[in-house]
Amino acid sequence: MSHRRWLLGVAVFAAVLHVAGIARTLVPAQDGLKFIAVARRFQTDPWIDAIRGSDQHPLYPALVAAAEPVAAAVLGAGPESWRIAAQGVSAVASVLLLFPLFALARAVFDERIALVAVFVHVLLPVPAEVGRDALANAVGLSGMFACLWLGAKAVERDRWRFAAASGLVGGLAYMARPEAILAPLAVGLVFGWNAVRARGVRSLAKFPAPAALGLAALVCVGGYALAKGEVSEKLAIRHAAGLGSQIKILRTVPQPLPKGLEGAGLDLSPKEESGDEALAGPVAALTELGRRWWDEMCWGFAIMALWGLARRRFIQASSGRSGAGRAELSVLAAFVAVYVGGVVLNGSKLGYVSGRHALPLVAVATIFAAAGVVICLRRLGPRLPISPATWRGAVVSGTVVVATVLSVYQLREGHESRRGHWRAGRWLAENAGPDERVLDTRGWARFVAGRGDGYDFWHVPQALSDRGLTYVVVGRDELEAGSRRAESLNSLLAFAASPVRDFPEIVDGRDVGTRIFRVNQPVAWEGFRR
Repeated sequence: MSHRRWLLGVAVFAAVLHVAGIARTLVPAQDGLKFIAVARRFQTDPWIDAIRGSDQHPLYPALVAAAEPVAAAVLGAGPESWRIAAQGVSAVASVLLLFPLFALARAVFDERIALVAVFVHVLLPVPAEVGRDALANAVGLSGMFACLWLGAKAVERDRWRFAAASGLVGGLAYMARPEAILAPLAVGLVFGWNAVRARGVRSLAKFPAPAALGLAALVCVGGYALAKGEVSEKLAIRHAAGLGSQIKILRTVPQPLPKGLEGAGLDLSPKEESGDEALAGPVAALTELGRRWWDEMCWGFAIMALWGLARRRFIQASSGRSGAGRAELSVLAAFVAVYVGGVVLNGSKLGYVSGRHALPLVAVATIFAAAGVVICLRRLGPRLPISPATWRGAVVSGTVVVATVLSVYQLREGHESRRGHWRAGRWLAENAGPDERVLDTRGWARFVAGRGDGYDFWHVPQALSDRGLTYVVVGRDELEAGSRRAESLNSLLAFAASPVRDFPEIVDGRDVGTRIFRVNQPVAWEGFRR
């Protein structure tokens, strides 16, 4: 019972870190702006239209739409309430993740190691940062691990109710993040392997648990597919399933550039190219995924995870739990294998692997990292020429130091490059008239200003054709990138705009601030030269 009270203490500590991190956030992640835009539609449009009109899976924005009235009641309606609601939903999901993670670690090892595992996960900076941003990853991750825990229970007890619950939670997680469907798939593979090994292939038809798992997951995935008209619009899952790109929508309203700009050879790409080379093949994708995992485990915990995995049987035996957690280990192993395979396949086809792809592997690894830490401390203490009391004090002091360092690092001033966009948004809120529309290349300033009627850089042709376009907000680093896109931006602004405000922001000796231009709409663009 004492370990469960400590678990609640760790959850409260995680919640405090999340609240502090949210309070220090100026603007949400750029992808988070898309989720918030979808969430707004859930409040104003029929939900079926909101789902069909979005390229994001709907569960997370729907939860944000439900949470926003609560935030608005406290903070008042506006952009800040939407940001707090979006980050709050993610933070709650991140805290909820700790409970299935604890349960899985306890089943494999013991309660002490399980407690260390959730504490390590709370301290890791990247999972914490992503876990409280306006992104769907935390909701999907929480659902995935709840699915794995329930699935392990179903495998261990061969109970269809646990299997149905696992499939349902995994299906709901899929409605937040497409890769979450790999969790019930992993559980299903363990069911199939156990049945075939024990009774043969035909025995699968005699047991209701695998059917309950698949049916429950299919209800969610099928319901989403019926509403959306396709299994998923996300490129990651479409490529992995061999579906190819989305069907192109035939627009009834043409979106040409204004006359005089069609043949100018402008590069109006939505974003600046990153400059990173595309991953060439599965080996490069697997290497990149391993590098991301190593970094997000802060390398020290990565070493402990490898050690804990290598010494698993010894650690279990030393705790009197030899052979414990077989179902949980089978489910986790199947999940890691399926997930790594899916990420490598996706990464080799799309040419990139992001840090967020490594998050589920980080969560699994914290279980074994905790085991590695505990066994090292347990075996090292008796070998040192100090008393047990002194050793316990040293362990407590070291834990406090590590926790303090990682907590302070988590709460550092992050995303400094966004401060200029935040200041630009505040200026627009005070100075831009209601009929003066804004083209914002990054979207943050328009969000802070509460301007839902403007344009992002996906809709430049419409913006340049709009006689009401008055302001352009652009990052100084975008103008100084030295690319064709930067050259096009500079040429357009030099021809039809003049700078009105500058918000410099120096990060690592480089100006990543923001500049606001006032548009002087030309009568015709024919004289434009790039």
